[in-house]
Amino acid sequence: MTTNDEYEFFLKTHEFQLVINNIPKHFYRRLYEKMKNEIFDSGSYFQLCPVDDDDDELERIYNPEHRYYVSTLENIILDPHNDENAIFLIDHAWTYRIKDARNNLMNIPNLYERMALLMNVDAETKEDGIEVILQRMWKYNQTYTLTSTQIDPQQDCEEAYEPYWYIMDELGSSIRHSSTNANVCCTSFFFAPSQTMFTILYPIVRIDQSYTEIFRNFAYDNKDTLDHNIRLLPWQNLNDRKTFLRNLMIENNPELFNKKLENNLEIYEKCHQNDLYDKNLIINQSIKIDNNHIWKVYTDHELVKQYLTDKHYELIDNPDQADILFVMKQFKDFRHETLGNKLINQFPFENIVTNKELLALTARRWKSLYGSSSSSSSSSDNDPYIDVHGSPPWLATTFNLTYELSQFAIYFQYREDQQLDNTWIIKPINLTRSIDISVTNTFDMIIRLPESGPKIACKYISSPVLLKIPEMNNHDFKFDVRYVLLLRNIRPLKLYVHKIFWLRFANKPFSMNELDDYEKHFTVMNYRPNAFLRQMNCQTFISMYNEQYGQNNQTWSIVEQRIFQMFREIFQCATKEEPPLGIASCLSSRALYAADLMLEMIDNKVQPKLLEINFTPDCHRACTFYPNFYNQVFNVLFRDIDDEQDVIDISV
Repeated sequence: MTTNDEYEFFLKTHEFQLVINNIPKHFYRRLYEKMKNEIFDSGSYFQLCPVDDDDDELERIYNPEHRYYVSTLENIILDPHNDENAIFLIDHAWTYRIKDARNNLMNIPNLYERMALLMNVDAETKEDGIEVILQRMWKYNQTYTLTSTQIDPQQDCEEAYEPYWYIMDELGSSIRHSSTNANVCCTSFFFAPSQTMFTILYPIVRIDQSYTEIFRNFAYDNKDTLDHNIRLLPWQNLNDRKTFLRNLMIENNPELFNKKLENNLEIYEKCHQNDLYDKNLIINQSIKIDNNHIWKVYTDHELVKQYLTDKHYELIDNPDQADILFVMKQFKDFRHETLGNKLINQFPFENIVTNKELLALTARRWKSLYGSSSSSSSSSDNDPYIDVHGSPPWLATTFNLTYELSQFAIYFQYREDQQLDNTWIIKPINLTRSIDISVTNTFDMIIRLPESGPKIACKYISSPVLLKIPEMNNHDFKFDVRYVLLLRNIRPLKLYVHKIFWLRFANKPFSMNELDDYEKHFTVMNYRPNAFLRQMNCQTFISMYNEQYGQNNQTWSIVEQRIFQMFREIFQCATKEEPPLGIASCLSSRALYAADLMLEMIDNKVQPKLLEINFTPDCHRACTFYPNFYNQVFNVLFRDIDDEQDVIDISV
């Protein structure tokens, strides 16, 4: 290509980034040239200046930890409208994933020293300094997303994206915040030819005075709203933050906590994928269920192809000729005119339970359905926030950080003032395999994590039921439990559970420290390279559990009944309302889900806590240890057989 051809190709392949970042067109060619040749010429225009603590600096309320600020040099004029060269590249000093941050600081040569100097950290030991950096870095972090390395496009339904965080170099990191006097914009930009992520800086107003301080707006907008002010709290003095939030407590602002999102139509419609369904049920004249009929099954699921061996099913390659569609990709058109008499392994609007955002909102209907009559325990005593929030006892208190950021921030301060545990697990609304999930008690981190995508904040289970593992010196390990749920109908509810459940264990003994230690606080190990995967069948687990916790009416059989009650209540909450606020009835629909849960010890009683419900879960272990698994599933779902040995009806 000629130079001009290369430039035109750059415009074509980078058009989306250029437009979405609002980069003025007259900067395009010079930006291309600087990225292509890696021209870092900001030193000819800007300088670092030491902060004088005695000066009454502009916007002094922000960035109190900064040692330097950035200003223009003498006789520098930056004109955003006429100066084509007034766009600059900022290098990245450190790029990382959250789960790797501590290890990076420990092992990458000179990284700790550079970050400590950049963030003004003065600690006696490297270990202490790393803890300060892991807290303070949220005042400096920027983010972008790339395709996740944990997703296999050959096996998984959809591509997933994972955030990377980065610290700009000393110049970029020294630019301070201003809501009213921002004069530059900083944005990340991926240059495809060199596969390099840059930060771009360009003026947004004319700068013509020598030694003008450079400011940018950390919160990206100038709306004077409560949420905007909350998003700026990470850069404020700690005491100012506490005072600001204490003035917003529930006793002073009860109206802030009267939002009822569980029936907010806008949120549900945003999360749904325009599922089409028959509002008036059409009687399905499908094949009569008899013992001799052979059901034609179309599936794109390799495990089903391998393990569906019952003589009543025949695998075919043409979906148009199938009686049963068992597919991994999400189906959208459930109308009778499309499906005819086919049966399918999905329900319209089922992401009411499979989407973490919607599941948390739907669960808030529990109080109107059950109130205090349910036998489930409650931990909301004397907590006005949980009481008004409406969270059920089987779901951790959860805030939607898109719609409830302010409420979360105030509740965080309330718990801090009450000296209650303030550890939270922050989850993306629709990813699996622990991708982009963080455990933290750092306020600044929680407020900033949604910059990488929509998040919910769930109260972390700080007193989980643990299992002593004899071969690991009887240390206590965190675990979670996975049950397979089979949904055959919603009105009336026909819900089944496979009594063979699955255990997942953390690899390190549990403690409430080093919250970024994945192998201590997470249990999903089968997608991590070189991670140890502990296998334990459910009978062995039940025996060990009863030995350790069987006293005081906490035997597994009793706990399991609480678990089954929780599953039933979840689906009753999810089917209480009509679509799009609830799962839709469809006579063609059946579904298999995996429900993951933990157990929490509350006042010496074991309380099940739902983590998530998954669509098309990975059932590889089930098939390996119980080759008849999919035969049983299909018989219950599609042949309406209720007496399968390992399946229990929990509808009522």
